Amino acid sequence: MKDILNVGFIGCGGFVQGSHLPNAAANPKLRVRALCDLQADRLKALEPVYRPDYVTTDLTRLAADPELDLVVIGTGPKVRVEPIRAAAEAGKHIYVEKPMSLGYEDSLEIVRIIRQTGVKLQVGFNRNYSPIMQEARRVYRKMKRGETLISYRIVGEAQLWPKFHQEAVKGGESTIIHELTHIFDLINWLTDSDPRSVFVIGGPSDNNILAMEYPDDVYVTLLSGSCGTEAYPKERMEVFSDHAVLVMDGFMDLECVRIPGESDRHYPLKANPFGPLDIPLAGHKADLRRWRDSLTPAQIEKGYYYDNRPGVGKGHYEALEFLRRCVVEDRPTETGAYRGALATVMGLKSLESLRSGTPVRFDFSFLK
Repeated sequence: MKDILNVGFIGCGGFVQGSHLPNAAANPKLRVRALCDLQADRLKALEPVYRPDYVTTDLTRLAADPELDLVVIGTGPKVRVEPIRAAAEAGKHIYVEKPMSLGYEDSLEIVRIIRQTGVKLQVGFNRNYSPIMQEARRVYRKMKRGETLISYRIVGEAQLWPKFHQEAVKGGESTIIHELTHIFDLINWLTDSDPRSVFVIGGPSDNNILAMEYPDDVYVTLLSGSCGTEAYPKERMEVFSDHAVLVMDGFMDLECVRIPGESDRHYPLKANPFGPLDIPLAGHKADLRRWRDSLTPAQIEKGYYYDNRPGVGKGHYEALEFLRRCVVEDRPTETGAYRGALATVMGLKSLESLRSGTPVRFDFSFLK
């Protein structure tokens, strides 16, 4: 297999423009060959920026392209199965955004497609690939003894979302599916296990607290919502085990308290319009407040802030590079179709618990 892969993009909306396209363009081992989107005006704007060999509104052209090695599928989650099927049956490896699927049937269908075709698929659970989480997992495996508590908070600001996302959640689509599938897979990966049960309280489509039981005496709480502010770091994880503490704070600081042989670590920003990348977390918090206060109505109307926001390293670049290496070296992906389906099922069972007001047991046997 050649070392430099040709990449095509199916769906070139705001997130793909803000993350995957610039990351692919910045990777010397990836080459942007094709852009596909239903909006011709969008393609016209992107073509002079990334200079692909061609742009098209027809995804079958990418599937039929013998020079294309890999596709990034950034369509909405309601349009996943057919692009995955077209790419997989044409022998193209796939990076698909999360959530990979929305229900039981499409989850199982995607798992079947990948097993039958043998192509490599990686779901966009990027946090696992970030340098800070890679180190957190290593330390977790070292510190874990007996009963263990894990708390994860991911709270943002709904009024800064793109309008289509705001309307979708107001209409009943749940952030448990659209956002927490990220964290479901992260905790599964961190603990190297699948959960046994879940109990959920909170709003009908947003702002929830989840309690989950895992094997080996691991108990997890997830605090998820959008009633906070983007003027404050969105995420924090705390792990308590064997009378020691591991804290991941804002994807910048990793605290190791009474873990033999381990010390605290600090990770730089990936972008900062206000100054240097290697600043303390306190400085980043001050910059976030400054950034939030400076947003204009026009920026909020657009709903995407990739070009002006202080940004932490959450593993987006590393995730795409990991898939490239899997293809070149012919080894399996980590966050594959089964993992994507499992995270979706966790979301569906969480919604079942929320609506019934009772704990719900997980059963993933139909995926195996």
